[in-house]
Amino acid sequence: MTRRGWSDAPPVTVAIPFEYSSAWAAQTSFLRAVAVSMHMARHRHGRVFVINVSGDAGENALSTDVRELCIPVEREVWFDHAARNALLASLEIDCVFSLFGLPPVVEGFGLVGWIADFQHFRMPEFFSQTEISARDAHFGDIIARCDRVLLSSRDSERDCIRFSPAALGKTRVHPFPSGLIFQPTPTTNIVAKYHLPEKYALVANQFWAHKNHLTVIEAARQIAERGLHLPIVLTGLPADYRDPSNSLISKVLQGIAAGGLRASVIPLGQVPYPDLVALLRSAALIIQPSRFEGWSTTVQDAKALGRPVACSSIAVHREQAPEAIGFFRPTEAGELAALLEREWPRLSAGPDLETERIALARERCFALDYGRALLQTCAEATG
Repeated sequence: MTRRGWSDAPPVTVAIPFEYSSAWAAQTSFLRAVAVSMHMARHRHGRVFVINVSGDAGENALSTDVRELCIPVEREVWFDHAARNALLASLEIDCVFSLFGLPPVVEGFGLVGWIADFQHFRMPEFFSQTEISARDAHFGDIIARCDRVLLSSRDSERDCIRFSPAALGKTRVHPFPSGLIFQPTPTTNIVAKYHLPEKYALVANQFWAHKNHLTVIEAARQIAERGLHLPIVLTGLPADYRDPSNSLISKVLQGIAAGGLRASVIPLGQVPYPDLVALLRSAALIIQPSRFEGWSTTVQDAKALGRPVACSSIAVHREQAPEAIGFFRPTEAGELAALLEREWPRLSAGPDLETERIALARERCFALDYGRALLQTCAEATG
């Protein structure tokens, strides 16, 4: 995205429907990145509204800066076709930007939809046939209904066009910024709180099969076998709806025990969000071993804090983090082990306050450009 003047943001008024989901931990932080970036970048004649149809549950989950953009709307109004269109007209909306769920049926307004990724298309082995069919239908409806389809990476855009050639010409790629720029930096002494070694690497992913924790465990075993002590902290929700017996968690814990890694691999599970940010700031290295991503929040947060990352060599990671200290094939634990052994001695524990200050300033500029790009896409959708 190219830097432009404030006056270049199109004077478009946008409505972002929001229905709160407790099952998606990052939903409200993603909404914040989108809505506040657009609000910052808007032309003085444009506005950004968040249409909250979730009642108090949704309101309470939102940060203050997003609540200031909110308009509470009864579900019965929003899901009634005529009432919804009348509401949008009364607010002088130009475009509806649908981030969550199926885009509404609207007449006389531009419509932009977002698709996070096409994991079910690329890795059907992780989904039931029912889920695959449901996702196919859902994504097909987004592509058919919307004037523009937003993707977060070129890699996802390629998947989108392979999935549906009808998307050609509708797609726009706008990678999202880190939500860390919109909040104060936590000052928790995270090393003391969790009794961690001062210098550690961090894997911050949900414990889902495609996130690839077992490759990290095997790399840690190989490193320990060669006599190097390299502590690795694991955070993330220890559950996967596709794995009701939590077999992956069992394999991770058993791998730690069988590899003699209790002193070097430290699983914390899901930690409070301020603690996660503190862990990211203090880590000597963030490892992203995933076999698939649409655009990695973990990688973007690491970049915003100026922390080094080592990533699996999937295309989206090379796109998102070309400055990573190294890449490894996600199925090759030996490559990760060799990378860590080579780079670990020169890495230092965080936080690095000056590097962080510069990185956060750069991320704020990126967010402003992101907001302008989204507004431009919404303006295109109205034509």
